[in-house]
Amino acid sequence: MAFEGLKEKGPKSNEVRKPKAVMVDLNPTLMLLTRRMIIRGETTLPEGTIVTIQLRPFDSKDNYMSIVNGGAEPTDEVKEKEEVEVDSQGQFGPVVFLRSVPELDERFRLEAIIDPRNQNKKVQELLGSSGERIKDSRGMNTVTEEEQEIIVIRKYTDLMTYEESGGTIDPRPFVAGEKGEEISPTGGPNLKN
Repeated sequence: MAFEGLKEKGPKSNEVRKPKAVMVDLNPTLMLLTRRMIIRGETTLPEGTIVTIQLRPFDSKDNYMSIVNGGAEPTDEVKEKEEVEVDSQGQFGPVVFLRSVPELDERFRLEAIIDPRNQNKKVQELLGSSGERIKDSRGMNTVTEEEQEIIVIRKYTDLMTYEESGGTIDPRPFVAGEKGEEISPTGGPNLKN
């Protein structure tokens, strides 16, 4: 009873001040185990953040060199898609996609996306409902939908045919596709820098 007066001297509301700018760190990795693509990662965003993992094919006319040299983009088709929540340690996954036998001769792009529109209220308040508070983050992309600009975080890795990439078990980081990155989208050293 004697300490009740002290409680009242603290802040009167539990309101958290909204930051003016947020730097988002998203670090997904891919591990290939024969036909399985296993994606997991971590982020600086809070528990409950939704990370969308999607698999998009390249057109059959896009060969290895056109993809590696950045001259090819995947089709708009989303072959597989899964949403995963970030846990209390800032980690997400694993998400597992299987490649069917005929797909071993196809090339794909795996993407990890944080879209502020798909988030709970807490995360939306942090990022802004259109991502307007996201600043200085690798993988920032502006998407225009219905005349509204939305800032999303997007990182990716390109997956070549089974014969071209082999069945490596080494974890491969996703890239933002920005100048200065040490790793290329196919997991090797980035020679374009």
